[in-house]
Amino acid sequence: MIWLILILLLLAALLGVLATVIKVTAIIVLSVVLSVVFLMAAIMFAFRRNVRRWQKTWDRQLRD
Repeated sequence: MIWLILILLLLAALLGVLATVIKVTAIIVLSVVLSVVFLMAAIMFAFRRNVRRWQKTWDRQLRD
């Protein structure tokens, strides 16, 4: 697999489009990373919100 990537990079360098290939790859990688970060932040926010809600419910039940 690594050999295939190296061959494709060498081919892109020979054709003069290596900079474009690297830029497109960087955009794709950064987009995926940013999507994962935002998804994890949303999941964390929702989880914390639910935990707080559960704590309030349990506290009410203990008082009654």
